[in-house]
Amino acid sequence: MSKNLKPGNVLLIAVLIVAVVVFALVFAFYNFGLGTKQETGGPSVVRDEQVQKLETLSDSDEIGAIETDIDSTNLENLDQELNQVDQELPSL
Repeated sequence: MSKNLKPGNVLLIAVLIVAVVVFALVFAFYNFGLGTKQETGGPSVVRDEQVQKLETLSDSDEIGAIETDIDSTNLENLDQELNQVDQELPSL
């Protein structure tokens, strides 16, 4: 640096440089989307028939409506994929 710069001027120049850098970073983050998560499309969930039936259950808390919901729920295939899970579990 030049000999004619006073310590106060050097500090002022340093503060201005830092302010410009901070402003540039803020500008980049807002305008270019830096630091934000981009949507990747994620895995798609396949809706099966049982899930769709469960989503159509009644909102009523009346005993008759609850009994109808219970009777219409198919629990026969509840453990259908259990054997596959048991086979894959030891490999973890």
